[in-house]
Amino acid sequence: MLPPPDFTVVLRGFDRSEVDALIEAVYRGEAHLAGRTVFDFTVVLRGYDREQVNAYLGRLAALHEAEGGFRPLADPDSGVPTVGPVALRDPAFPRAVLFGKGYDPAQVDALVARIAPVLAGGGGVSSDEVERASFPLVRKGYDVDRVDAYLKAVAIRLRAEGR
Repeated sequence: MLPPPDFTVVLRGFDRSEVDALIEAVYRGEAHLAGRTVFDFTVVLRGYDREQVNAYLGRLAALHEAEGGFRPLADPDSGVPTVGPVALRDPAFPRAVLFGKGYDPAQVDALVARIAPVLAGGGGVSSDEVERASFPLVRKGYDVDRVDAYLKAVAIRLRAEGR
């Protein structure tokens, strides 16, 4: 599998929720990209860079075709998020849009560093601590929606493991 994408957010780009939903569906085995080289999503303000999305999905389609599809990453009924293990262990958060504010990267990175050993089976933070995490907003910070989605996925996984 490819590493999780880190698309640049641009003034006019592809709708982020549409792109994220398609990528997650592919990794869950619910969508197929075979034979597709151009992808058409709704163009919105502050969306993902269109060239980056098309290039990533093109590589994903080629890989998907070469491997004959992807196995689902988790049982959909298990309650464990279907985010790939690499995405949980080594997240890459895009920066907030130009002139926008996002979460303080130093504080987010510090929490992610504390989460990594837990995801590897060690001790550290609990699901409650992850859910209660809050960060100040700063210029050039991490995209709030992406960080929140990551923390939610981590909390669900830790709760499913009884932590």
